Amino acid sequence: LLWPVIFRALTTSFEVTVPNKHLLAIRGRPAVLGCEFTPDPDLSNLVVTWQRQEDARVVHSFYYQQDQLDRQSLKYHNRTSLYVSELHKGNASLRITAVRPKDAGWYLCIVSNTKGTGRALMQVTYGALYSEPRLSIHVNSSALKVQFETEGFPKPEVIWLGEHDQNLSYHLEIHGQTEDGLYFIKSICEAQKPVINITFTLKNHLLNQNLQRPVVFSYGKYLYLLCANGVCEKLAVRGMSFITLCN
Repeated sequence: LLWPVIFRALTTSFEVTVPNKHLLAIRGRPAVLGCEFTPDPDLSNLVVTWQRQEDARVVHSFYYQQDQLDRQSLKYHNRTSLYVSELHKGNASLRITAVRPKDAGWYLCIVSNTKGTGRALMQVTYGALYSEPRLSIHVNSSALKVQFETEGFPKPEVIWLGEHDQNLSYHLEIHGQTEDGLYFIKSICEAQKPVINITFTLKNHLLNQNLQRPVVFSYGKYLYLLCANGVCEKLAVRGMSFITLCN
């Protein structure tokens, strides 16, 4: 009658766990995928493998007490490392640098030593804060166009508001991902009045980023008054209809 109890104790003596089932990787910051296992001071039989669940690509391998990267996916070349000095404590966490959109997905942490073998699964998502929006204004005889451009990830929510917080119509262009894996955003709001008081808002919900950029602009025949980000400038313009300000 004691055998089932003894067997259960043996099979549960080794465990591999991830402290967080989900990790948000942010552009420009290293991502640390946490993984813990039942430690054994003797590392001679320790094998740690990180791989993508979707296609079994090897992200990082460690055995014979050193990194073994011959089978590592080229997409992770020179971007991964383990905390080798903490392996004897049961820390098999993986550090990924220069994170990019294609790093998003499911990862398996697989560990084996003299005590057993186990695995744990976690998900990584990717986000990039949107850059400071670049403002440009185009003026002609009948209308004025206010334009903002920025880059980030994932696709944002864009809102234009009038001086009484009413929603304004606008044009939005979202171009495919750049070489850095970012979306290029260009949004234009057109107005007819000689005095403009509008606010451009961009929300990156994944990263809780909320950019609000008010623009106050008035123009006459030769004089333009522009207030953006709390700074006002008088612009005397003759024979020009395009004003660009890079914030």
